[in-house]
Amino acid sequence: MLTFFKTLTNGSAPPQGYCYAGNPPDRETIGLIRAGAAQGRHKPHPRTPLSVQRFVILDTETTGFDVDSDEVISVGAVVIEGGRLRHDQCFDRLVNPFRPIPPEVTGLTGITPEMVASQPGIFPVLKDFFPYLGNSVIIGHSISFDLAFLNHKLQAYCRTQLVNPVLDTWAISRALYPELPSHSLDHLLEHHGIEPHGRHTALGDALLTAQLFLSFLIILKRRRIDSLRALNRLLNSQLRQHVHLRILRL
Repeated sequence: MLTFFKTLTNGSAPPQGYCYAGNPPDRETIGLIRAGAAQGRHKPHPRTPLSVQRFVILDTETTGFDVDSDEVISVGAVVIEGGRLRHDQCFDRLVNPFRPIPPEVTGLTGITPEMVASQPGIFPVLKDFFPYLGNSVIIGHSISFDLAFLNHKLQAYCRTQLVNPVLDTWAISRALYPELPSHSLDHLLEHHGIEPHGRHTALGDALLTAQLFLSFLIILKRRRIDSLRALNRLLNSQLRQHVHLRILRL
C-alpha cells in the first residue's frame, strides 16, 4: 500500500539536492492539493463490481526518464464508468516544465517549447486534477513511471502523494496472457486490433489504455472475475514477483 504523508501547517522545503525550476506552490494551492489527495484514502469496497466502478486512466509525457531532473510536460486522463468510456470526461493539460524539451521528445510527442511556454506548471495542473480524480481507481500502463513523477513533486513540495488504488494494465496482461512474448502497450494494442491513434500523447495514450482495459473487462467477465476483490486475487496469485497492483487490504 502507498503511504500517506502527514500534512503540515506550512509549505515545505524540497529535499536537499532537488530543485524545481518553476514557482513552488503557494499555501492555498498546497492546501487544495492535500485536500484533493486525501480523497484517495476513501477506498472502494472490495466487492464493488468492475462494471460499476469508476476508473481514471492516467498518462503523462515528460522531458525524460529521471524524476530528479526531468519534468512533466503533459497530463492526460479519461474515465471508464459503468463499463463504458466517458468521452465527456477527459482531462488534457499541457504543463510548463520550466526547462528545455529535448528535440527527440518533441519529435515523439509533438509538444514544442512554444506550446508549453504560456502554460501553468505542474502544481496548478495537479490542483485541478485531484477533484477530477476523486477516490477513483487509477489505471495506467506501466503506471509506476507516471506516479513516480507526480509523487516526486507532491512529496517534495506538498508532503502528500497519490494514495488511490492503482491497477496496471501491464500486470493484468501478464495475468491474462502469460504466453505473450511482450506486454508493451504497442504489442497489446496490436494483439487486440486497436489502432494506435494519438500514440505518445498523454490523452492519446490514456484513451488507448482505456480501450485496452475495456477489452480486458470482457475477458475477465468471461472468467467470472467481476469484482475488485476477484481481480485483486487473480493478480496476487499470478504476479507475486511483480508488485504492479496496489488496491485494497482484503
